[in-house]
Amino acid sequence: MTEAAKPRTQWVELDVLRGLAGIIMVYNHGAARWLTELQRADPLSGALFLIGSYAPVVFFATTGIGYGIQSELPRKRTAGHAFGFVRKVWILLVADALLWLTPETFVGLNFLGFIALCMLVLEPLRRRRVGWLWPLVGVALVAALRYGVAPRLVEAPGPGQTPTLLHWLAGLGSPPGFSYPVLPWLAYALVGFSLGVLLQRHPQAVLQRRRGLAVMLLGLGTAGVAAVGWLASHGANMLRWGTVSKLFFVSGMVALVLGSGLSLLVAPSRGLAARLSLRGISSLAVVPIHYGVIAVVLELLDTGRWSSTSFTLACTAAVVVSLVLARRWDALAKSLQGRRGAWGALVLVAAVTLGLELVITTPLPHVMVAVVGQLALCCLLVVQRPGAA
Repeated sequence: MTEAAKPRTQWVELDVLRGLAGIIMVYNHGAARWLTELQRADPLSGALFLIGSYAPVVFFATTGIGYGIQSELPRKRTAGHAFGFVRKVWILLVADALLWLTPETFVGLNFLGFIALCMLVLEPLRRRRVGWLWPLVGVALVAALRYGVAPRLVEAPGPGQTPTLLHWLAGLGSPPGFSYPVLPWLAYALVGFSLGVLLQRHPQAVLQRRRGLAVMLLGLGTAGVAAVGWLASHGANMLRWGTVSKLFFVSGMVALVLGSGLSLLVAPSRGLAARLSLRGISSLAVVPIHYGVIAVVLELLDTGRWSSTSFTLACTAAVVVSLVLARRWDALAKSLQGRRGAWGALVLVAAVTLGLELVITTPLPHVMVAVVGQLALCCLLVVQRPGAA
């Protein structure tokens, strides 16, 4: 049976795309934590910082792609599906709390919480098999609400004014503890859903024309980068933090096109694909692991003196360490399945770390406690309560 004729339930291309998102995430957060604003003005460091800012775009899109693929698979009616879905959402929300929970902040929503929010939106679409067109209609609606309706209904926060939850919902600002406003970040998950549906409906066309599709996507992406660069050089706003400018929103779609082209190109190379891929819970475990690596380096080294070359080498090493450890953690979590006392111990660790986050204020211990708690919660996505269906 040829590659194109085999039924597909898993796509290496999706694992590679997750891996690419993880890689650029490390560069972005490394630059944000290790470098001063002056250091980030260097062309190389600045480019890595900017490219890394598209990591959430790709991660949210891969969540959508996964759901789109699942929506086209044969239905498996299991009594425990609803419980399993709710369990995953809660685990992500608790893990997310460890990103923003402090003695001063008790409510928030960050990266992992937004993935949980995307799941709540995408699950009904998966169950109803809505196809690829309606999610794209949703993308257009999200864009229209964010850039057409919301600015006319909600006044943006002024200088020195703390954004409210209403500003966050409208995409006009983020209050303390909150990131990734629904408008427009949800659009990337919806685009991903449509891509997943098309991928699963036409696997032979994708696999047989892989190289041509990859070249086309990379060409379109390159043209998009040139257009975005030209607009930015002529004064267009590329703001992403707290609110998302029109140009960044469009450039996020360009990043997704480029990432898709790269994943199609890389996937056939088993060795390279294996090194770049993040599969299973490794795509979640890389989040706390890379935060821990970055925090330890910041504590031990004087990163404020680094050149762009030093930063690039150090961050590349952090990428390698983070990806390797994330894959090891995935294997460890699977090895804990069925072990007596594993579920209870993991729940206890997660609960203790949540409590410690409310009392610890020293930066490095605060980060490392969050890392431990999130890694325990990663395992709970695999290790189920004894007796659970």
